[in-house]
Amino acid sequence: MADTLLAVSSSLMRQVVFDSNAVDPVADVSGAYEALESAVNAGKLKILYTHVNIDELAEIPDLDRRRRLLLLLVALGNLVPTGATAVDYSRINFCRVSDESDDFELMRSKSIKHTQDALIASTARFEQCALVTNEHRLAKRSRERGIEVLTSAELLAEFGFTLPIPKPSATTVPTT
Repeated sequence: MADTLLAVSSSLMRQVVFDSNAVDPVADVSGAYEALESAVNAGKLKILYTHVNIDELAEIPDLDRRRRLLLLLVALGNLVPTGATAVDYSRINFCRVSDESDDFELMRSKSIKHTQDALIASTARFEQCALVTNEHRLAKRSRERGIEVLTSAELLAEFGFTLPIPKPSATTVPTT
């Protein structure tokens, strides 16, 4: 009976890999962090992140913002090795060796500047879970590789939280 309950409850858990830009809306909108924290604590959500997220967030020049985003990610998530390895990007013991180099190259659009994004996407693929990103190019490439993609807003909506719609900027009417 206990094994059956465990199997049922674990099948209801949503598992996601965060892209570094997915953290911003969670940090910037009041109540967003609490919504995800509640889902994590209830066993409904498991957020994964990699050393790449830490590396990217650690480069934020604003010290207070850097600390806030890193703390939020670490508090909500679990560190996992990347789903692939890239020379000069991957860290020993925090990456996996993969034989899907062609797939990895396609995810990074055959451009070295997209290596970090491709490492995060390959992690979602390896973990067989959704990628949460707000970047259109990465979302498109990931979907082409069969990875489920969500925006931060879509993930939050799954747990009953709606991000506010940005107000359009006031248009100025020229005076003559």
